[in-house]
Amino acid sequence: MKENFTTIIQAFKKAGVDIPTVQFSITEYSLNTDLSFRFGNLNEFLLFLNLTSPKDDERIDEIQSMFVETGVDAHNFFYVNFYRPKVAEL
Repeated sequence: MKENFTTIIQAFKKAGVDIPTVQFSITEYSLNTDLSFRFGNLNEFLLFLNLTSPKDDERIDEIQSMFVETGVDAHNFFYVNFYRPKVAEL
């Protein structure tokens, strides 16, 4: 499974995106961008984000809420469309 993450990490490096600061949307389909990837289930996605310890519970709850809000089934495959954090213009 982690070998699949290598492709995503390489795409992040190419795009200049940092995993801890990346923003994303969860959908049932790909947006066909260089930063749109399929995950098999929620556990695989949390493993990619390295959200595996009890200190991560708040962030995990936020992500689970995203599934509820979008109506995407977290137990089946889905797409995560990553993008750089938006910076407010002054």
